[in-house]
Amino acid sequence: MVHEVLDHAVGRGLPILGYGRAVELLAATAPTTVAVAGSHSTTMAAAALTCALVSRDPGWILAEAPRGDSAGYDGGGELLVVDLCPDSSGHDASPPGWRFRSLGEGLTPAVTLLTAADAAPPCWWNQQEALDQMEALARRSGTVVLWAAQPGCLELADRLRRRRGPSVVTVGRGADMDVQVLGSFWTGEEHRVTVQAGGERHTFTVPVAGTNSAMAVATAWAAGWALGVPGHELVDGLGAFAGVERSLTRLGTSGGIDVVASIAVHPREIEADLQGARMLTEGAVVALYEPSGHLRSNTLAGLIADALTAADRTVLLPVHSTFPRHHNRVDGGESILTASPAGTVIRYEPGLDQPGPESLVASLVRRGDLVLTIGPHAARRIGPSLLAALDRS
Repeated sequence: MVHEVLDHAVGRGLPILGYGRAVELLAATAPTTVAVAGSHSTTMAAAALTCALVSRDPGWILAEAPRGDSAGYDGGGELLVVDLCPDSSGHDASPPGWRFRSLGEGLTPAVTLLTAADAAPPCWWNQQEALDQMEALARRSGTVVLWAAQPGCLELADRLRRRRGPSVVTVGRGADMDVQVLGSFWTGEEHRVTVQAGGERHTFTVPVAGTNSAMAVATAWAAGWALGVPGHELVDGLGAFAGVERSLTRLGTSGGIDVVASIAVHPREIEADLQGARMLTEGAVVALYEPSGHLRSNTLAGLIADALTAADRTVLLPVHSTFPRHHNRVDGGESILTASPAGTVIRYEPGLDQPGPESLVASLVRRGDLVLTIGPHAARRIGPSLLAALDRS
């Protein structure tokens, strides 16, 4: 819903329960909460964590669940895993000031895993805003696990160590990390990851493509370890982790061309998934990209354009936006197109006499190539018709 509708409801005296407040109320029912938060890259980590902690029978609040499970709320146990990555398409992402709630307000997690602290408009317009809110959440936590290589995380670690506060656990490849990732090997079908913590080494195998995805699973292992769960139990739990639906998930193959889905939104997620897609093919990678929101697309147009250069070509769909575009605001797709190198991005313009975007994509690929669909709405539904178009071409 747009702000005007909700404001009208409040004016009529109707009670409003925002998503953020609903999460807080549900999380308060569990004796122990583990939060996963960040400006991006939370989905894989949160989903993997629910599997890693299976010996503790966790509940969850997840926007995207592990493959085979359902997203949403599944509670009732002693432990609850909560993905706090804000939904940029929702009203809570950019509410009027009088209804603003900070990240995870009201939560006191036993462990908080922070995956990145970076600009992610309209939730955080700059990195400073993201750092301030994540520090506030961290200081309400017992232990904070930080993905060291991600934007803002080392700065956040420095902030937390300047004065007394939560225990800080860093995760990364360096020898100075509390949880050291010793290796991540891609077999062609799965990642084999070795971590070291507390003088012990553990290795687990997960069927996820992309170095970033493998590292996200490693941070989930670290969060479970910080909670006090033995490393071998976490490894056993991850043995059942099959990845996340639409996170580099193969939708099918037609005419020798693979179609793979991505749920990436932030530019860093987009770039990471395009790089991960390279692991799944020896041919070209063509992106079918649907931007999420005009505000986000206009503000991050340069970063999105840079991220899309990881593809050989990109077909740009119209922007999906929950809120109507203001007549004075530039179209987000136009901003991305302008910021992109000439010839790398082709904008699809829908029309009554125009073939669908499937035909445009089919004209750009050949046997052995891969198409990565990225986006929240049209791109999410296009898989079957795209496979049919590839079969006809």
